[in-house]
Amino acid sequence: MAELFTMNSSLKEILENERVNKKLNYLFSSLYYSNVRPMFKKMKLKHMVRFVKTPWGRPFPAEGLLRCANFLLERREKGELISIPIWQGLEEHEMVQREKVVLVPFMEEERKNAPCVIICPGGAYNRVAFHNEGIPVAEKMRSLGYQAFILNYRVYPDLYPKPQQDLIRAIRFVRKNHEKLGVDPENVMIMGFSAGGHLCATVGALYDRYEDETHRYDDISARPDKICLCYPLVSLMTDIHEKCIENFLGSLDRMEDRRALSAEMILSKDYPKTYMWACEDDPVVMCSHTKMMDAALTNKKAPHKMHMFPTGGHGIGLGENTSAQGWIDEAVQFLK
Repeated sequence: MAELFTMNSSLKEILENERVNKKLNYLFSSLYYSNVRPMFKKMKLKHMVRFVKTPWGRPFPAEGLLRCANFLLERREKGELISIPIWQGLEEHEMVQREKVVLVPFMEEERKNAPCVIICPGGAYNRVAFHNEGIPVAEKMRSLGYQAFILNYRVYPDLYPKPQQDLIRAIRFVRKNHEKLGVDPENVMIMGFSAGGHLCATVGALYDRYEDETHRYDDISARPDKICLCYPLVSLMTDIHEKCIENFLGSLDRMEDRRALSAEMILSKDYPKTYMWACEDDPVVMCSHTKMMDAALTNKKAPHKMHMFPTGGHGIGLGENTSAQGWIDEAVQFLK
């Protein structure tokens, strides 16, 4: 077994490792380190976290980097599949644009006809946060009997509707290949965190609105069977997250688009069964978003459950060591 990286490793050492660097950006966005000065890249991670912050002002997520880098090392060492491309049948220039749109699988080969979850981490439509809302969550869902997949969907500078197209494609892909993947095609859940929650919430309502230019899976439903929303962005009209909207709609941001893509405004009574949760003290995406979704689903008499936790903040993934710890077990129980 290859020696794993530790907090005594440096960012430079990880980025230059040939067994890691080609796919690291799939799991750990270069936005986290693209502007880090060379002297800090050479520093041990345990020291680097004291001096380096992300572009959005948080401490550099060294443990998250280790989780992603060591995941790649372990998969390569075992000869296991790292990622599954889901876009085929496109012109070459289109394929280049979507080559990083992949599903990262967490499967048990002996499972057949198992429930499936497609996980969409958050990241303000600017990155996909595999390190805290992807890998740990997928590992947990696998332990609970699911065939789990993390979707690396397109983000800024790719704008709406590209993220939605990627998730719809992923739903159809797992249903088309359900025998090979050991998936029950009638038990497909989508789970989204923060901006990934907005992605899932809108696809739950608009899954039949977007054309797949390849027409490869036109005969396969893209409607998710179940939805799990974790401190989701819901509304683009109320208590808004302007940076997220900017990354999602770009310079063509129009009020009519904000209204048409506010999940609480576009629900129907046949919306998929939904579990949602958030923390009252969330300083990034206000918990009012989750409450708006709850009110809208209640109004439509659509089956759902909301759990509002008192503390925990934002971006907490599994919620370990917070009041939200255990949310995932409650979600799975409700969505059975």
